[in-house]
Amino acid sequence: MAKIPIEIEKIKTLSKSYRIDNSDNEENYVTEYLISVTEKGQEWSKTFRCGINELINFRDKISELIESTTTAEKLNITNGKANILDKHYANDELCQNCNYKLTNHCLTCIFDLQSPLERKLFLALNKEYVRFQTQYTLNWRGESISIAGKSYDNPKNNFREVLTVVDFYIEKSDVKLCIYTDGHTYHERTEEQAQRDKRIDRKLQELGFKVLRYTGKDVNENIDEIINEIKKWI
Repeated sequence: MAKIPIEIEKIKTLSKSYRIDNSDNEENYVTEYLISVTEKGQEWSKTFRCGINELINFRDKISELIESTTTAEKLNITNGKANILDKHYANDELCQNCNYKLTNHCLTCIFDLQSPLERKLFLALNKEYVRFQTQYTLNWRGESISIAGKSYDNPKNNFREVLTVVDFYIEKSDVKLCIYTDGHTYHERTEEQAQRDKRIDRKLQELGFKVLRYTGKDVNENIDEIINEIKKWI
């Protein structure tokens, strides 16, 4: 977003008061504020001089506008999504003191990720400035594809070309890293799913991908060790 082309500086002007009898002449500095508005692409700017009261009034009007701006307006999202975010901000432990509130990272964390485990790892990776993609879909040839309009329960079985949806995907130099968080509670990891995950892992490794899987216990108790392990791979 473009920088607002306004600059404000404090200026002081010497003012002298003279008595008729030339005794006790006084020098005083008058403080004012110079507001400059620069027109984009132009070499000129428009300036306004004002006192402290006018500047305070200007500040208060800006504060009033900011405070009255809703979550939906700040992020350009629907009121429905904004209501969901506001509930998370009020009650979700992961949202307390989060540095990514009201950012696109926040939208990804709340609406794209599948479980609190993924969200916790998402925040930890961002904190360490690790570049990654979430919910990264690969087909059976190891190619990235879109899953828009595809679902497991589609009668036409249009999900069959999907090998896996990677929780976190990192590609750097020759390394292609697939990271999963496997929480029993959220992913309902049955024996059948465990075997399916093993088949997916083997296929990914055949295609040249590295696979890391972490349990809920790992994420909740050893998040720093997980981040260090991931960083070693990249």
